Amino acid sequence: MYQWLCYWDSMVDSVPQLVSDSLLRVDPEGLNRSNRAYHGLLKVISDDKTYVNFASDSLINAVTDHYRLHDPRNRNYIRSLAYQGIVRTRMGVKDSTVYEPLREAGKLFASMANPDPSLGYLINYFLGNIHYNNRNYASADEYFRKTLDYALEERDSIHLFDTYLALYWNEMEQERFARGKLYLDTLSSFYSRLPGKDYFILNAQSIYYDVIGEPEKALEREKTKLLLYRNQEESIELSRVYYNISYRYVGLEQLDSAMLYAQMAIDCIEDPSFMQNYLYYHNVANIAEKQGNFTLSNQYLKSAFELYNKSISDRLDTQIAELEKKYDLSEAENEVLRARQQSLLVIIGALMLVIVLVFILMYAWKVRRTARLKLLNAEYKMRQQELQAKILREEAGKRKWLLQLYSHISGRLAFLQGEIETLTQRYISSHPKVYREMEKILKNTDTDLRDITKAVATDDETFYAYTRLKDEEGILNTTEKMLLMLLACDADNRQLATFMNTSMESVRVRKSQLKRKMQEKNMDTSLFHE
Repeated sequence: MYQWLCYWDSMVDSVPQLVSDSLLRVDPEGLNRSNRAYHGLLKVISDDKTYVNFASDSLINAVTDHYRLHDPRNRNYIRSLAYQGIVRTRMGVKDSTVYEPLREAGKLFASMANPDPSLGYLINYFLGNIHYNNRNYASADEYFRKTLDYALEERDSIHLFDTYLALYWNEMEQERFARGKLYLDTLSSFYSRLPGKDYFILNAQSIYYDVIGEPEKALEREKTKLLLYRNQEESIELSRVYYNISYRYVGLEQLDSAMLYAQMAIDCIEDPSFMQNYLYYHNVANIAEKQGNFTLSNQYLKSAFELYNKSISDRLDTQIAELEKKYDLSEAENEVLRARQQSLLVIIGALMLVIVLVFILMYAWKVRRTARLKLLNAEYKMRQQELQAKILREEAGKRKWLLQLYSHISGRLAFLQGEIETLTQRYISSHPKVYREMEKILKNTDTDLRDITKAVATDDETFYAYTRLKDEEGILNTTEKMLLMLLACDADNRQLATFMNTSMESVRVRKSQLKRKMQEKNMDTSLFHE
């Protein structure tokens, strides 16, 4: 039986499920005390490597007690101490009973003549993990680097991957992102090479891209993680995956998608006692506030606050339990009173923080609303200015046309006046032919004035700019259009008669005819003021 146990021990790292199945076929009660302890140790190791949830540490405690009392120099005693700390870590124990057996295993390992690198890896990895969880990152870094040395000595790809992953997270927690990127590049080289590790690579990449401000890539990694979730051997809560996807959507300001995954995360909570569950409710509250749904936001803020208070109470109970182990009852009572006072202060501070947060959120919403109104006002003013500029351009076109018109008329009149004066002064008294010449000049001038509409003929755009009329059927001739444009410029009958080289009575008749013509075609006649 001892040979079989040694054979299974050599296979437990590579095929733990096969070893676990083999151990189940053996009744430990039929074994002697030494083999029963060895069998118990292998069962704990295989259960850990197949991600079995440990409900109790009684088996590993019995194994450790046997080796401590009967065979303390056995290599398995160091392994049992290490797994005693590992099992308690997997059970969620947070007190010193996790650290003490691992520290004792480290001391015994250091005294070995020929230390086993796999054992050195195991001890230092979990010692580093304990320091990491307690935010003692400098000590964690020292243990993880020792772990890396042992993993390199083992030439074990899985151990190397796990160590690089631990070093990556340790650097990221210290916000040393450049060094973290170096470890991430190494981790990425393992992609599709190790079974079950792609999920952790994607998770590390997602966090890194989120930190450096590339939320699109972070979201892509989170969604890929969701596809790998069902094939993952290690137990991972689906609620955390949904929470991460929701968080990435918030960064992209896609609030509807963020709210969907945030609520899915709450629906998928597997462990109601997990002390960070309040973060899921706080996430929904933040999204609801961004959407302007303050009723829903307040509801989830209350739930988050209640869960946060419960997590504080749970942590306080853990501290009390640890104190009771270290001190007698009288000393523990004093520590409990101080811890309770501190907890009360934390609760009050948290409540004040929530109140301040609500006020800040309301103020931020008000500021955003004010900024939005200012933006709308600025856009309105800009449109008004553009409209005013357009009107000014149209008026400029009108003035240009009038200048051309008056320039032509004044030029012709000035020429006629000059010619008449010259002829009058020089020839009219002595040469009869002057009269005929004068009549010719006047006749030509009269013709020019009658043809002025052709000289200053305008296009449809200018006609519309003056009159706001559209002659889509072409019922107006050039003279009628000119008459309407002059009416739009408030020209009276005398001015119209002068311009058109006719009598005022003729102007009245033409206006009357034009008005009747336009009325028959249902055109606007508001230009006719009379």
